[in-house]
Amino acid sequence: MGRSVPEITIQGHRIHYREQGSGRAVVLIHGLAGASGFWRETFLSLSGYGRAIAPDLLGFGDSDKPVIAYSLEGHAEMILGISDALGVREFDLIGHSMGGMIALIAALRSPDRIGKLILINTPVSGRRALHGRGRIGATPLGIALVKIALSIPWILRALRRIKRYYFVLDPLFTEDAGKAPYSVLKSHAEAVLGTDLTPRLQEVSVPVLIMGTQEDGIVRPSEFSLTASKILGARQVWIKDAGHCPTLERPVESHEAMIRFLKGNPGILDPFLTNRWEEN
Repeated sequence: MGRSVPEITIQGHRIHYREQGSGRAVVLIHGLAGASGFWRETFLSLSGYGRAIAPDLLGFGDSDKPVIAYSLEGHAEMILGISDALGVREFDLIGHSMGGMIALIAALRSPDRIGKLILINTPVSGRRALHGRGRIGATPLGIALVKIALSIPWILRALRRIKRYYFVLDPLFTEDAGKAPYSVLKSHAEAVLGTDLTPRLQEVSVPVLIMGTQEDGIVRPSEFSLTASKILGARQVWIKDAGHCPTLERPVESHEAMIRFLKGNPGILDPFLTNRWEEN
């Protein structure tokens, strides 16, 4: 998935990242229990658009995993620091789930540096938005059960087989999730549950695309419409027959929407009637 750069040092911590392509920079932020590998399909789709940069957030993937109180604000600051270290002043920003919350905070903090913002299945209020597996997985017991499942090879193999028959993928059951210690997952779950960006949505001043699905078993679908309604000029797109990870479950439709938005020709996608774009 592109050229892998072992690490850069940001705020005294080693951060692993991947990059591919050249031209306008696009920074991609994974969600809770994910890593840069989450964006493998997106990297391919962005190959003709610009320079894709996907870090492993601190605590995840192959980046350092200090025992600290993690915060979404701290991650947003680190994303801006990573961009500085890579010589990127202005860039587009894409975030999935918790990564979307971090991307939103970064856009609020430094709107002059962000060209366009794409939020994929993103909660803006963790406590209000999480439901189903998301609510259970954010509890200490849920996190412990995930860690146990990921430590037993036959359970992990069984989960991989099950995923072939269900289009609603759960990002918790991945190899990347197994790299994050329990303390890191717990700290991030607490950070998500303790964050509510709803009051600040009206401050967003960059072009935004809200991508959501009706079958998300982690974030309530109503959250995506609420977010779009509170950001002036926000575009919204629904990807049908997908769960929490539309870029993996429906990569063609998802990436077509993303590329059109980034190129300035978003159109409208109605997944309940068609899988193609209809121009305004």
